[in-house]
Amino acid sequence: MIYKILFILLFSVQLNASEGKAPSGDGWTDTKTTINWMIKASYMQFTVQNNLYYGAAGAAASWYAFEHDDRVAALTQSKEIKNIVDHVGDAGVFFNFPFAAMGAWYYGKKSGNNHMMQFMMEYASAMYLTLAESGILSYIQIHKRPSQDNISFWEKEFRGDSSWPSGHIVPYSALFFKTLQFYGPGWAMIPLGLTVMSGLQRMQDGKHYLSDIVGAFFLSALASEGVRKVAGYQNNHKFYKRWLEHDVKVGMLRYKKAWGPIVSLRY
Repeated sequence: MIYKILFILLFSVQLNASEGKAPSGDGWTDTKTTINWMIKASYMQFTVQNNLYYGAAGAAASWYAFEHDDRVAALTQSKEIKNIVDHVGDAGVFFNFPFAAMGAWYYGKKSGNNHMMQFMMEYASAMYLTLAESGILSYIQIHKRPSQDNISFWEKEFRGDSSWPSGHIVPYSALFFKTLQFYGPGWAMIPLGLTVMSGLQRMQDGKHYLSDIVGAFFLSALASEGVRKVAGYQNNHKFYKRWLEHDVKVGMLRYKKAWGPIVSLRY
């Protein structure tokens, strides 16, 4: 019911924001732009060629994870959860709210840093798109949680009975992909580490399987690329621009009666 109400509200609002619109510095205008990117990216993500490869990698990783879910669950649940891992995992609920993104956006506005404002707007769009998708997909009965003990209000009311995919890691995994896009691989290692710790905590606590973590991670990748395409921002990090911003094409090449694979990056 919550997701039905959410989507009715989203699609009933007349949004004036357009694709590629830069941050305006006005909170309400930029909020509408952020929501507009999220809605458009929900279908535009399927037109980004790079997402074909993210999807293929996600399918392969998910297949492996499903095959080993029970073994990994038994292994992780047998170990004591370290305090820092426990705190990072629990903090995922807090970061599902937009307080951190709003604070960073406001800091960017006050300091005249449009790059940070754009970063936070794209991050919020990608995060909430992934959360919405993970919530909807959880109503498809893939598998129940490894343990039914101590299920919180957020885990009951904002998703279905299936534990696939995880919602707790989404604030971290979406932040990883957007940090990689805007600030490069060095800074992206921080949210990647938080993603790993959050996923480990969810498995050790018996709330999710490995496949749930993998599924959410690649959903974040697809959403991030969809938002990037809709937003049309050009000033991304040079590492991202060189290796990931341009569509990758994989095919076969024939040369002197011999066939071989070809991989090309379009610049």
